[in-house]
Amino acid sequence: MRFIAALGVAAVLAAGTLIAQTPAPAPAAGAITGLMHAIHATNSVDKTLEFYTQVFGVKGQVQAFTNPNVPILTNSPGVTLRLSMLRLPSEEPRGMGFELTEFSNVERHPAQPQVWDPGAPHMKFLVRDIAPAMTAIKAIGAPIVTKSKAPVKIQTVLGPATAILVRDPDGYLVEILQVTAPAGAAEGNLIGSMPGETVSDMEKSQKFWRDVMGLQATGDARFAKDKAMLDFLGLPDNAEYRMASGLIPGSKVRMEFMEIKGAGAGKPFSLRVPDPGSSGFAIRVAEIEKLLPRLKAMGVPVLSKDGALVEWDARTRNVFVKDPDGLNLELVGTLTAPAAN
Repeated sequence: MRFIAALGVAAVLAAGTLIAQTPAPAPAAGAITGLMHAIHATNSVDKTLEFYTQVFGVKGQVQAFTNPNVPILTNSPGVTLRLSMLRLPSEEPRGMGFELTEFSNVERHPAQPQVWDPGAPHMKFLVRDIAPAMTAIKAIGAPIVTKSKAPVKIQTVLGPATAILVRDPDGYLVEILQVTAPAGAAEGNLIGSMPGETVSDMEKSQKFWRDVMGLQATGDARFAKDKAMLDFLGLPDNAEYRMASGLIPGSKVRMEFMEIKGAGAGKPFSLRVPDPGSSGFAIRVAEIEKLLPRLKAMGVPVLSKDGALVEWDARTRNVFVKDPDGLNLELVGTLTAPAAN
């Protein structure tokens, strides 16, 4: 188990919401040294895998994951795990990992967020042609969040994009955007992907992601209320939003943060790792044995058993924590090598 995502053209797409705005901050060192993959907990991994295969053509195999450390890592005694690792097009050499998980032998509490709920995860899927995806969405009967229930034309740095927001079988928010494929884009209809999260307060979120983790996100500090974007996101006409994005350190993957106001009181979306609908990242970090005590001192919730690092193998340690808005983060690190005698 580990997490996160990437894109290709998506990095440019996200920049479209940020261009000509606040200057990029100076580079700063942080805990993150790389990414592993995105994690999405499902009710049924077979059913959810079928959704992504039908809508986007991505394929994967479901298999049991029997590592005895999983119950410790997730603090779920006796839990069993089946998963499927999908590879989505991105600028990463092997594509972006998108891990679908299904936990059993544990009490689970499924939940689905509203777009405006702090901690709500979402994923952008960039396609050449939205029509085949819409045909599949209608055949499946997937819930459509976009108010007009049809693709909406929104503006991006790539020019006009045609987009719709839907839910997968677990209620996970899936953005489908038809964009012009850049040179070198992957073959097939799906050409890029990008993860995102709704936050309660952009400044508070970035103190964690920038100052601690090292992710430098930029965006317009002003709130916007473009009607087409409000339609696309399924937001009321009086709502406003602002966005920021930045590359995950050590990767070409861009993560998007979105803050929304005027859509009603957002309910914090924070689930346990096995709960269907939960989401997160598996990310590589430096000096994990020093990082965890620092995070605890900051009040960061630790999910793994006894709030301690898990001995995954002789040199690898990992632990689940939460970001300020409730997103699950699996931190993975290698112990510092012992000094030579």
